Amino acid sequence: MLPQPEWYTWYGWNDRIFLLVNHLSDTPTLSAVMETVSWVAQPAYFPVWMALLVVTFRLRPLTLPFAVVWNFAVGELAVWLIVVALKSGLAYPRPVVALGSLSVHVLGRPEYWHSFPSGHAAMAFLLGGSLLLGKASKILWIPAAVYAVLVAWSRMAVGAHFPADVLGGAVIGIFSAALAALLQRLTAPPTGH
Repeated sequence: MLPQPEWYTWYGWNDRIFLLVNHLSDTPTLSAVMETVSWVAQPAYFPVWMALLVVTFRLRPLTLPFAVVWNFAVGELAVWLIVVALKSGLAYPRPVVALGSLSVHVLGRPEYWHSFPSGHAAMAFLLGGSLLLGKASKILWIPAAVYAVLVAWSRMAVGAHFPADVLGGAVIGIFSAALAALLQRLTAPPTGH
């Protein structure tokens, strides 16, 4: 295994913060909650989240404008492209490989490689960013922001990702939402006066 760069290891703090979060979350109740949060945030559930956004837009367009649906759909394409490219290009080890199975509290099926970036965190922050930049009601984007932070925490709690992985995923999710919002502004028909 090749040594990882300092931008990723944070001079050892990436491991230390991971172990702190991972061990703090090692109680039966918190473990169950974190495993559920992590499960709900699977990137494979993009169609479910998309359907919820479309239905909410159709029922409550003032609460959830079309811009949110656009940002999430277009942003997901960017997330997917970036995450797949980075995961396959870097192939960093997951915590259980890097730190050993005796040090890491793993919930669910252990994963061993392609740690950076977290696709779960990217998806969760894409959702929050899409709601915020799409000018959704605070009733929606504030809970989505809290949800995104919980997803990031849960990925460390279940032993799947380091802090650098979830931070990378968060940046990718927010960047993708911003890119989608910019594309929407650039492609919107001009408004006449």
